[in-house]
Amino acid sequence: MTEAPKRRRVVCSLSHTIYENLALENYLFNKLDSQEELLFLWKNTDAVVIGRFQDPELECNLGALTRDGVPLARRQSGGGTVWHDLGNLCFTFMGPKAFFDRRKNLILIQTALEQLGFPAELNERHDILLHGKKISGSAFREKADRAFHHGTLLVASQLDKLHYYLKPEIEKSRSRHTRSVPSPVTQLSLWNPDITITEIENKLKELFSPEPAERISAEQVQTEADFADYLHFLQSRDWIYGPGAD
Repeated sequence: MTEAPKRRRVVCSLSHTIYENLALENYLFNKLDSQEELLFLWKNTDAVVIGRFQDPELECNLGALTRDGVPLARRQSGGGTVWHDLGNLCFTFMGPKAFFDRRKNLILIQTALEQLGFPAELNERHDILLHGKKISGSAFREKADRAFHHGTLLVASQLDKLHYYLKPEIEKSRSRHTRSVPSPVTQLSLWNPDITITEIENKLKELFSPEPAERISAEQVQTEADFADYLHFLQSRDWIYGPGAD
């Protein structure tokens, strides 16, 4: 029988680039020890991230993204399209598949928010709500022996940009691709203007592990194939837009 994980650790990214952070996430996931659980905390400058099975034309304003130089990325997990900026905290819980519990992860975030004064609630879609509106969505990925659960938490994001860039230019009545499910959103700063991402990060670290958090940068692992090859793959047009993209 597989033993329960004996160690928990937190790793924080020093990068603010979406492709680097997705590659660091994948690198940590592949290197995960069978006896540990890991919480990866990361933030990005402006970016739009679509789910693995989504059509970017149906999910975002591609013309505006190109014109404004906002990167578009596709992640390996399913789920819907999300907006990233430096007011949006990203989290990834990783661990052995046999002991992985998505709801436990969400309860940890809910507990952190409650301890900071926010009456957060969970719904059946694995979203976190505040006063009936969405502040966090999640997506998941599994391999034979491990799993991860990642999501975003709206702390002090640019909601005007979220609504602008996530409004598609075209409409298709039928599509084989997964469509995002629109939800009313809010963010923590609308209910407490003094809240900071650092406060949220520190509370999550405190609840997840007594060990000091580690730091990781793209430069530290840039020569390792698990990172470099995936970073290149993430930026390929075939991956972002689909096979045969110009």
